[in-house]
Amino acid sequence: MEMNNVYMLRDHHADQSRKAGYVYAVEPERAAELIAEGYAVKADFPTLNNYQLQIDRAVEVYREHADRIEKNAVMSAHERQYKIAEARAQLDETVAMLKAGYQTELKALSIVSAQKAFKTEAPTPEAQAFADGVLIQLRTNDPADVAALIRAQLPAMDGPTKTELLRRFDEIKALAGSKAALFDDMTAQLKVGDSALEYKILTQIQKDGNAGVAYDHLTKTHRTYQPGYLAAEVSAQYRSDREYEAAMEALRAGESE
Repeated sequence: MEMNNVYMLRDHHADQSRKAGYVYAVEPERAAELIAEGYAVKADFPTLNNYQLQIDRAVEVYREHADRIEKNAVMSAHERQYKIAEARAQLDETVAMLKAGYQTELKALSIVSAQKAFKTEAPTPEAQAFADGVLIQLRTNDPADVAALIRAQLPAMDGPTKTELLRRFDEIKALAGSKAALFDDMTAQLKVGDSALEYKILTQIQKDGNAGVAYDHLTKTHRTYQPGYLAAEVSAQYRSDREYEAAMEALRAGESE
C-alpha cells in the first residue's frame, strides 16, 4: 500500500499515538487529514523516495527470481542453492549501494536546507512600497481594517512582499498599538518556505529513517535468508569462488599497471 511520510508538529492520539517531532508513514487520506488539521506537514523528498523505490523494486525482483530458481526442475539441488547464493549476494550489494546513496543525498539535502534557512528574498521596490503603504494606512485607519486588507491579499502575495512585511513586522505591530494581536496569526502565512523546519525534518529522518524497510523485512522473513537454508558446502563453494575471482582481478589489475 502506498504511504505518505508526515512530520508531526503536535501530538496526535486519535486513532494512533503519534508524537510531535517524529516522522511517520501513514495512508494518503490520513496524511491529508493530519496536514489539513495542522497536526503535521509533508515529509516526502522525491530524491530520497526514489532510493526507497529502487530498494523496494530490487527486493521484489529478488523474490520473483528466487521463486523461479527454486521451481527450476532442470537444475540440481546444489545448482539451485548456488544460484540463490548468487542472487542473495547481488541483492545485498545493490541494497548496500542504494543505502549509501540515500545517506549521501540525505546529508546533501540537510546542508542545503541549513544554508537556505538564513537566506531571504531580496526586497523589490514594489514590496517596499507595499510595506510603506501598510504603515501609512495604520497611521490613518483602524488597525483591524488594515489587518483585514492584508489578510485578503495573502493568497496572491509574492515572496518579496511577504518577506518585506516580516522584516518590518515590529513597526507594523507598534503602530497597531492595542490591536497588535490582530497581526500575530499572519506570521505563519507570511513565511516563504520554511527551511528551518525542513532541516528539522531531515535531521529526524537521519535519526530514524530507513530506506531499506522492505529489504530488512525480507532478510528476516524470507525462506532463502533463513539460517540453514543454504547447505554448508554451497556457502563454502560460493565464498571460495568469490575469493578466487577477487584474487584474479587483483592480478589482472597489477599486470595492467
